[in-house]
Order: sequence, then C-alpha cells, then structure tokens
Amino acid sequence: MNNSTEKIIEHVKKVLVNFLSQSDTEEFIRSIQVHAKSFSDLNDKISDIDKEQVNMNFTEGISERVIVDKIITLAERLLLKEKYLDLLLELAQYMIKIGNQSYALEILTDLKNFIGSEEIYRVHNGEANLLVSKIYWAQAQWDDCDFYLNEAYNNFKSAEFDKGYAKCENMFGTLYGEKGEFKRALAHFEAALTYLKKSDDIATQAMILTNLGIIYTIYGDFEKAIWNYKDAIEKFQKLNDKSRIARVYHNLGMLYTRMNEYYLALEHFNNSITLSIENQYLSNCAVSYIGKAYIYTKLKNLPLADAFTDKAMELACKLNDTLSIADIYRIKGIIQSNLNNFELSEEFFESSIRLNDDFESQYNKAESSQELGNLLTEENRKEEAKNHLKSADKVFKSIKKNK
Repeated sequence: MNNSTEKIIEHVKKVLVNFLSQSDTEEFIRSIQVHAKSFSDLNDKISDIDKEQVNMNFTEGISERVIVDKIITLAERLLLKEKYLDLLLELAQYMIKIGNQSYALEILTDLKNFIGSEEIYRVHNGEANLLVSKIYWAQAQWDDCDFYLNEAYNNFKSAEFDKGYAKCENMFGTLYGEKGEFKRALAHFEAALTYLKKSDDIATQAMILTNLGIIYTIYGDFEKAIWNYKDAIEKFQKLNDKSRIARVYHNLGMLYTRMNEYYLALEHFNNSITLSIENQYLSNCAVSYIGKAYIYTKLKNLPLADAFTDKAMELACKLNDTLSIADIYRIKGIIQSNLNNFELSEEFFESSIRLNDDFESQYNKAESSQELGNLLTEENRKEEAKNHLKSADKVFKSIKKNK
C-alpha cells in the first residue's frame, strides 16, 4: 500500500467517526485495507504490452487547452464566419475525443451563442447540439442528452438535411442501447441507414454499422455482428479514421469475449488500446482496459485484472464516465469473489447495481445482479440471491424475446 493510499484511508477514517460508531468505522477501514493490500506488486512475468499499458501516464490536457485557445482567438479574426464555425465544430469534436469534455462543452456553447438566431446556420447549430448530446450521453445524463438531440433534429428538419437526420437517428439508437432498450435502438439504427440510402456519407454509415454490430453481439447473432464490424472497418480505413477503427477493434474484443475466445479478444483489445493511445482517444482506452480486466478474471490472472481496473478507473474518473465506473465495480466484485473476500465483493456489486439503477442501464444492472446473485448463492444466502437472479433473468429473457 503506497503513501497516497494510506493518506486517503486515514482521511476517510476521520470523516467516518462523525457518522458511524468506532467499531463500524474500524470494520469499514479494514475492508478497504483488504482491497488495498490484495495486490502489492504485479508479477515480473507479465508481457511487455501489459506492462506498458498499466504504466501509461495520461496527460491532463493543459497544453491542448492553451493551443486551442490561441487557435480560436486567431481564427475569429481571420476566417469567414462559416469557416470559423466549421473550425469550432472540429475543435470541439477533438476535445471530446481526447477526454476534455468540459472544454468541448464550452466551445459548443460559445458557438451556439455566436450563431444566435441566424437561420442560415441551422446545420451548424444542429451539429453543435448533436455534439452536446454526445457529451451528456457519455456522462449518462439521459434527459440532457435527449433534449439536445431533439434540438439537433429540429435544426436539421428546418434545414431539410438528411445526413443530419441520419446522425440523430444513430444517436437516438446509442441512447436507447445504453439504457438497454435494444429493440428501440435497432429501429433507430435502421431508420438512420434509410436516410443515407442515396448518400455518400460513409463515415456515418460506418458508425451505424458499428452500432448494429453491438446490438447483434448482445443478441448473440455473432455472424451478423462480425459482418457489420468488418464492413465498418473497411469504411473507416478509407477515411483513415484510426480512432473509430480502434472502437471497432474494442467491439470485436467484446464479441470474442462473449464467444469465450479470450486470447482472440485480448488481441483485439490490445489493437484498440494501441491505436487509441496513439490518437489520444481516452474514452476508448477506458472501455478497452475494462475489457482486458474482465478477460484476466476469466484467465485467473487476478493481479493483472486488478491493475487494469485501476487504470480504467483513473480514465473513467477523468472523463466523468459513470457507466464505466459501474462496470469497473462489477469486475472488482468478481476479483474479490475469486479471492474469497465475499463481503468486499458484495459491496462492489451493490455499488455497480446502484449506479446502473440511477442511470436506467438495465442490461448492465442485470449483469451485476446476476454476479451478486451467484455470490450470495455461494455463501448459502439463497433467499437473498433469488431476487437478484430473478431480476437479471427477466432482463435477459426480454432481450431474447425481442430478438
């Protein structure tokens, strides 16, 4: 246990004594220390790529902020208004990609204020609202996401801009998909492709194909999912869009995880992380770290699983990605269950369920509920286990039925 961890535990202890009895406080601190001491050092035999990924330092984005501020100041003086708005959209998108969500939101708010009520820039306004909705989607703020998504839809409708309709339908699909409403998500993705029938917008087509691949993976239709992913990768390769290629690699990793092809999954997660680090695609790094952590629980390499969840947590906190944090807690629960630390494992699963419940993420909640139910069954607490297993089974049966 390092010095910073000891300081945090000491601080928590001082806070808790004001709310809990001395004995409860000591018990709580002991449970934290059990986790903190679970893995002091990683095995020296870990692969070079794992060592590099675990030790990776992610920048705080200070230098990017200074540079982008200078670019915006200069561009406002030199560019025509339309080109200036195009640049702001590009910069906001880049900030989202590298994980600086708050600055992206600041740029987009300035852009929308700059446009005001000028009808001629309806498409720019629509693109800005769409990006704002993506920021709120990533933070699981569904109401805000839905509001700005509808604003974008109305902007594009006013401009009769079919590509904009397709992007909105795709985003509606990702919104419902994240909430576990896969049937509604599928309908939106298919509607999005309909709007693009006569379009040469292969970037949006590839994004929709990627999202369809996710839905088919969840439904267990692996052949169709692989077909969609391969088609998406070909399109992104034509555009040389390495960040989105990295995302497809991650999704293929998830698919092979579902198929229990763990080493093939690791290969795709590694490809995803390598490309994501090269292109500063932090949100993708976070989810691929989680993917690798889960694989290592299956391969019974618990120190590496724990190291990758810690790294994923570092990124998820930086990005304010609450859904990833919920998934990290689920994997932490699996790790502690394998170590026979059942009380700590139960707490992690309960934290995961609570967060997923807060953000209406039915599928993820069902996965954590199933893990907790299995744990309670193992501890001979069958009555308590029954409710968790029943609620998880209900979600999984609903997905099968909708398929």
